[in-house]
Amino acid sequence: MLNSINNIRAEFINTGKRLYESGFVPGCSGNISFRIQDEILITASGCCLGELTEKDVVPIDFEGNSLNKECKASSEKFMHIEIYKRRPDINCIIHAHPPKTTALSVAGIDLTAPLIAEAVVTIGKIPLVEYETPSTSKLAVKVAESFVDHDAVLMANHGVTVCGNGLKMTFYKMETIEFQSEVCFITEVLNKRNVIPPEKVIDLINLRKR
Repeated sequence: MLNSINNIRAEFINTGKRLYESGFVPGCSGNISFRIQDEILITASGCCLGELTEKDVVPIDFEGNSLNKECKASSEKFMHIEIYKRRPDINCIIHAHPPKTTALSVAGIDLTAPLIAEAVVTIGKIPLVEYETPSTSKLAVKVAESFVDHDAVLMANHGVTVCGNGLKMTFYKMETIEFQSEVCFITEVLNKRNVIPPEKVIDLINLRKR
């Protein structure tokens, strides 16, 4: 188990660096978590994800209590906890602020239209939840409730949260979301947007289920 946790901490460092270098978590923003049985590993409060060390990966229980008193867990820990409670099938969550996707959240635009086949298959619809103050129980519950039927959620005037299995694949989902947001922007500028026909969306959903 110790070797497994050490490997996961190393993945945290690598994923944080990739998020930062991609411009998805400017400054000391964003957070990452990973569920291991009845514990959660989550990034520390106020840390830059591009400069993570092993001590910045903090173990907490499902009440939000830190199991390592030397480091304070992310202020968004309760959002992660509430999502895990509703999604026993996933073990990883990334919350970030990729610029194009965050701009859509500020504009009040969701990503539910089927624009790109790969996004439909790997993520599905991405709803927008109305604004609540970050790190509050209201935001945690509101976002978590949307995760019951979705794998990613846009948070108004804030950013996006995505879940998955494995840090690498969850990061890839985040990349796909930002690419989809860019396509959304460009088609808006071109004033021409062709969505995938409903009957073809069904085919993609069936692929997703498999």
